[in-house]
Amino acid sequence: MKVHITGGAGFVGSHLADRLVDAGHDVTVFDNVSRGGRDRLEGILDEIRFVEGDVRDHDAFADAVDDPDVLFHLAAINGTKHFYDRPRAVLDVNLEGVKHATQIAAGQDIDRLVFASSSEVYGFPETFPTPETHPLQLMDPTNPRYSYAGTKILGEQYVIQTAAAHEFAYTIVRPHNFYGEAMGYDHVIPEFIERLVTGSEFTIYGDGTQTRSFCYIDDGIDAIERAGFADAARDEIFNVGTQDEITITELASALFDVTGRRPEVTHIESKELSGSPDRRQPDLSKARDLLGYEPTTSLETGLRRTFEYYYRDLTGNEPEQWEF
Repeated sequence: MKVHITGGAGFVGSHLADRLVDAGHDVTVFDNVSRGGRDRLEGILDEIRFVEGDVRDHDAFADAVDDPDVLFHLAAINGTKHFYDRPRAVLDVNLEGVKHATQIAAGQDIDRLVFASSSEVYGFPETFPTPETHPLQLMDPTNPRYSYAGTKILGEQYVIQTAAAHEFAYTIVRPHNFYGEAMGYDHVIPEFIERLVTGSEFTIYGDGTQTRSFCYIDDGIDAIERAGFADAARDEIFNVGTQDEITITELASALFDVTGRRPEVTHIESKELSGSPDRRQPDLSKARDLLGYEPTTSLETGLRRTFEYYYRDLTGNEPEQWEF
């Protein structure tokens, strides 16, 4: 199949591009490389069509899209730091991007638009595990953190309503805390690893009792790939991730086990805790039932692979040189 990926040089997009090339698809990546990079795609650059451009530029976006069977729209600004520091940029990129993606899907011969939403759309969930039918919530419009959640809620509406009006299929996925190699450093797991490798002060925001369900990238991509092509996923919304819930303190302890280092932990306050839910755990029943999806990578295995990648990136050495 002919497949187009916006944000294909980003963390999730580059892993998806790798998977789809391996599966034999004809892949085009569209990315402005503002946060991703061609280096993430170096193993497949000779096998894909790469177009550098910005999803806010409708004409450049439309020119890059060449009547694919499936358009995966992943391009967005994410990361909590950006929500607080660049909320207007988050709004502009995410909303203009999804608006243009839906316009292009309506105007070209595209069979399905796959939109990457987010677990952030649930706000402060009241049901655990949280199903796709849970109400979506914008908790506080004055808090810049919700610039991202707001764009994803509206993005889902753009996709659903445009698809209904122009009769193309859609699939919406709501990723929950993907992690793994090459995700950048503005996320909790790479931040923890960097502190362990460099020996800097090991800090945890708040009391460490907040929970997340961390999903290794290979499992997350498996879910997105299934959602993008399965007949059962047409015009459906899916949580993707794992239901294995863990506190941030337990996450730190798991990384201590992987690295063999157990530093003293300092708890600090941060603006990033403002508006952050205490728990996040997706209900995967729908993905299991309709897609046959089941995550298979243990937290220990995923953390070890992620640590090995970042150890190389930070030190230039192989992980076996690490003093356990």
